[in-house]
Amino acid sequence: MPEQPNILLILTDQQRLSAVGAYGDTPCRTPYIDQLAAEGVRFENAYTTCPVCSPARGTIMTGLYPHSHGITANIHELACSVHELVNRPSLLSRRLEKAGYSLGYTGKWHLGTDQTEIFGGQNQPSLPSNVGFEGHDFPGHGDGGYGTPQFQQYLAENNLPAGLKQWAHNTEPIRRAGELIGGTESSVAHFLAEHTISLIDDFADSDQPFFIWHNFWGPHEPYYAPREFLKWYEDVEIPTWSNYGWDSRSIAGPHHVKIHPQHEQLSWDDWAMQVRYYYATTSLIDYEIGRMVAHLKQNNQLDNTIIIFAADHGETLGSYGGLVDKGWHHFEETHRIPFIMRFPDGLWQGKVIHELVSLADLYPTILDMAQATWQPDTVHGKSLLPLIDGQTDDWREFVVTEFGGLGHLGMTQRTLRFGGLKYGYNAWGDDELYDLVCDPHETRNLIHHPEYADDIRDLRQKLLLWMKQTHDPAERMYHMALSYHDH
Repeated sequence: MPEQPNILLILTDQQRLSAVGAYGDTPCRTPYIDQLAAEGVRFENAYTTCPVCSPARGTIMTGLYPHSHGITANIHELACSVHELVNRPSLLSRRLEKAGYSLGYTGKWHLGTDQTEIFGGQNQPSLPSNVGFEGHDFPGHGDGGYGTPQFQQYLAENNLPAGLKQWAHNTEPIRRAGELIGGTESSVAHFLAEHTISLIDDFADSDQPFFIWHNFWGPHEPYYAPREFLKWYEDVEIPTWSNYGWDSRSIAGPHHVKIHPQHEQLSWDDWAMQVRYYYATTSLIDYEIGRMVAHLKQNNQLDNTIIIFAADHGETLGSYGGLVDKGWHHFEETHRIPFIMRFPDGLWQGKVIHELVSLADLYPTILDMAQATWQPDTVHGKSLLPLIDGQTDDWREFVVTEFGGLGHLGMTQRTLRFGGLKYGYNAWGDDELYDLVCDPHETRNLIHHPEYADDIRDLRQKLLLWMKQTHDPAERMYHMALSYHDH
């Protein structure tokens, strides 16, 4: 492997594991992502630090959990503590820059805006160009990219048609979905891949290695896909989610925030059509990933480039009795993420790692790949390179995901995965416990089951320890809650 390889980080938004063929039997077709997994390392048990866009992306840039970097919900929402990524020397981009890397950025940012005033006060804007990147500067979320001036200019310059065909199905369009009037070239995903390819070409003649962070807006809604990918799923049966029949209305818990308001009036056929559009959007993204990899190969750069593929978090899409979007629960659909690394020279080809890894591990791993300096005691993640090399003796025994709120609503949740058990702390209401071995689809909350009493005490102590080690500000209230449970 080169001493300082090029690094291409590909991040998707809201991609559940059923939308990656390499992670198991699924109707979703992702041949190019699957090829990356076959030629590289696949992490079987990878978890996001937060199932919300901005906090998870803040972790990638800092190596810290949201409660430490401060972006605790989507930026400019009431539950968020820090609304713009602070430009500081410890950022991933700044450390890579110091190590001699050229930095490129493509696509969704969602870590800052171009606004100079928020909530009636002054704001310090933070866009990719403010923290060392060259390339795209898309403020805020971008709403799928379709309404951005840059994409509209791309369509105009290439004389490409825009817009959607009329919804032609005998089902309810639960989420924003539709068929693009134009083909693949009229999609945001293609526009983004073209930009990354241009960055690769721009950096090709430089003596410096490059780090390019490519961010797709999808398969987060809107699910807009061209006919060539939608036809893949027209006659394909979409199996009902195994937890679709979960009685979401009668079971108490924070998940009620995300039950689709018309769920009782919808059938599985309605949801299945949405899944088809979601999968078609994913296959479109997969195709564009294949184009970027092919471009690296054609330009003799694949052999000195590490490719990392991951998602910020997953998606419910009707699971658990009609849940939509993400947040407000502890379930695998949004917490567990695809995570794949492909190295040059066939290094570690086809390896599958079952240890628990976190999105927080990306920061130290990338810096180790780049031979950049960082201080292990200042971040929450761990470099994955020793683990990939087989050094498993001192690896973590549990992993935590946190949630602080979404959509201007605040909530404190912590999820701890240890072995086959999943423990969820809710700041209000009952805690939750799931046995993933006996109940992989998490339909039975065992928090009051007497046979698990010792496990629950152990998991609660593990979470308390993690809170203390990471200086989680919720630790004091959680400690008080444990005192109540002990009595």
